Amino acid sequence: MKRHAFEEHNEPVWVELEKTMEVLEKGKPVEDASRVPGLFRQVCSDLALAQHRMYGRKLCERLNTLVITTYGQLQRSTNNGGMRALKFATVTFPCAVRAEWRLFWLNMAIFWIPMFAFIAAAHFDPRWIFTIVTPDLQRNMDEMYGAGASMDSLRAHYGSDFMMWAFYIQNNVSIGFRIFAGGVLFTLGAIFYVGYNGLYCGAIAGYIHYAGHTENFYRFVVGHSSLELIGFIICGVAGMRLGLSLLKPGRLTRRIALREAGKRALPVMYGGAIMIFLAAFVEGFWSASDATPTAKYIFGITLWVLLTLYLLFAGRGRNEA
Repeated sequence: MKRHAFEEHNEPVWVELEKTMEVLEKGKPVEDASRVPGLFRQVCSDLALAQHRMYGRKLCERLNTLVITTYGQLQRSTNNGGMRALKFATVTFPCAVRAEWRLFWLNMAIFWIPMFAFIAAAHFDPRWIFTIVTPDLQRNMDEMYGAGASMDSLRAHYGSDFMMWAFYIQNNVSIGFRIFAGGVLFTLGAIFYVGYNGLYCGAIAGYIHYAGHTENFYRFVVGHSSLELIGFIICGVAGMRLGLSLLKPGRLTRRIALREAGKRALPVMYGGAIMIFLAAFVEGFWSASDATPTAKYIFGITLWVLLTLYLLFAGRGRNEA
């Protein structure tokens, strides 16, 4: 191929990549950034071919400059993981949750209404408690939160704060995963697991009040309750989004609708999983610590307030592109 034909054939690729680099250098978002790696490979190949065929210094310098510029931009984007993580935490995740506000409040109702209804029912008729709280579970609750029980009993049960944290991660993350994955069953699995966890928490709280273990119980749970319970609810939001894509795919096939819903649900799921992970950290290293009850209540209430403000206002007015 002659040099003139070579340039005429590949000029659109070079121009597109040059314009893309100009946009990136100005710090602006690129509409179709996924094309950049392919364009970069094409220009690298063109540069090697131009040098091999000796198409001239001017053309080779142009392509070489374009290769160096693009490589630098790709390296900068690769090494920008910290900024992406920061943007996810401060913009992408809270905005994704607010975008699903209908599902969020639906899951809030599915969780909290059964929980408080069960607590109220247990107050009037304690037999409701024992439909869920088995004798073994009662013994565990008495040992952990009964009169004279200390936080050291929890630590002794698991061996160390680290092992307690590891157990809570395994337990809580598995619950969050079941909630999320259950949504694929046309939302029924997410509804069941969110509602069941609400009932279970209501039964535990009902038994604690019935047995008179409230002081030790609330001192333990207040610190991590916001991250853990809202994290479960947010996993329910992500699961329901998947299930709704199968119930109402619109004009898309169910496979394509599920794939598109997955893109929308993933930030919500990731954020919910991170919240559950952080809750396990607080539960393992703070909730079972020897801090005073006053300090634990202040910490827990503050975390509830901060989490509420975060989900309501974080990332507002920011472009998520």
